[in-house]
Amino acid sequence: MEALKALGYEVSPIEGGWYAEKRRGGVVYQVFYGEGGDLRLRRRRFLKEEAGPKTLAGVAGEWAARWEVEENFFAVAGPGALPELVLAFERLDLPQESP
Repeated sequence: MEALKALGYEVSPIEGGWYAEKRRGGVVYQVFYGEGGDLRLRRRRFLKEEAGPKTLAGVAGEWAARWEVEENFFAVAGPGALPELVLAFERLDLPQESP
């Protein structure tokens, strides 16, 4: 997990494995890695937010909405493959690469 820390991820142990997260702009990158090699890479992009006053059933309050996209990649991989996989997943954000 030291390799993920070197890539700027905050790493925490969770039941049965590890969780790592990095935020860059409006994108959150997450890595879930289980002791058996089960890997999930998740990217959440926040597209837009709206908020404003709203009255429901005669009660004044605040209304808010957030639009986001979630992308996932699932695999079984050894810990040595994590840095390359994580970097490839992050590169999907670059214009010259396609998901």
